[in-house]
Amino acid sequence: MTGHVMKTQCLHNCLARSAAPARCFQQRLPNSEAQHASRGRAHPAQLPARRERCQQHTVAAAPERSDISTRQALHKPTSAQTAKTIVDIVAHGTLCTVGEDGVPLGTYTNYVLDDRGMPVLRLREDAVHTANLRRSPKCSLFVQPGDRPAKLLARCTIIGEVKQLDEESSLAAAERHEAMHPFGIGVDAPQDTDLYFSLHVHQCFYVGGMGANSAAELLSQEEYVAAAPDPLREHAAFLVEQQNQQRAEDVLRICSHACSVRIDEMEHAQLLWIDELGLYAFAKLIRSDGFVIRVPFLRPITDERDARSTLTMLAQVAWEHERSYTPVMPELVGASS
Repeated sequence: MTGHVMKTQCLHNCLARSAAPARCFQQRLPNSEAQHASRGRAHPAQLPARRERCQQHTVAAAPERSDISTRQALHKPTSAQTAKTIVDIVAHGTLCTVGEDGVPLGTYTNYVLDDRGMPVLRLREDAVHTANLRRSPKCSLFVQPGDRPAKLLARCTIIGEVKQLDEESSLAAAERHEAMHPFGIGVDAPQDTDLYFSLHVHQCFYVGGMGANSAAELLSQEEYVAAAPDPLREHAAFLVEQQNQQRAEDVLRICSHACSVRIDEMEHAQLLWIDELGLYAFAKLIRSDGFVIRVPFLRPITDERDARSTLTMLAQVAWEHERSYTPVMPELVGASS
């Protein structure tokens, strides 16, 4: 009994500490786009495709939330981590090589990743881009998710040069390609004469989407290679869709709490993306433009189950704060008076 009471009290203390979430960033949208996004609780794919460039700023915190640090408000993956995440979840892109006449040529290609997270390309032996790479191994690979919500996250261009794999490494790469890209037909069907090239990254041209003010950065080789993709990358899109469809009120409540407004002041809220450090959401107040907010978590998330638990906790904390609810904790057994 004593253990149960202590566990309950510890949980309440944890929730109490998280009752004031970190201040969130806002990224405002044009008026017309905000009106479009406010037409009911739509799927993320129905959000406006275009966003105007705008400055981010921190939502003014309520007085009782003044102890939340700026560091916590900025708690989000680095640009290199997001780039690595994008490259990991997409597995296809536009390969740009330089032709014999000096004109760049962009062609579609798919890829797999090696043990270091570097792209490995499967190319036709007689393809034009293969001939271009044999003349000059320098190239770039543009990668962007094709579907939302991941498409809103970022896009990047890997800049480097390719090196053809030896026979043993090519066999391993062929198995990975077959597992990642099965049922290829026509030009995409694997052939015994296919060649495999490893793309050695020199730089990464990164353009952020949500939370980055559409800023462009040139990441160094060291930054890109050292970064790790987000552990929730394979589950984020499904979590976003499920939360928006099945727990829309929780999303609305989390956003209202993060923005320090009453829930009845919110017209619309929609989860956009979730990573190990926090979430992005689209929020719209009544008679106000829509904006993108960043709500950081108190600690890094480890897996899908942990993410679901954290989202439930955020909604519960927001509900308690909304109702000024403070549970009465029983006295510990044997506690001195």
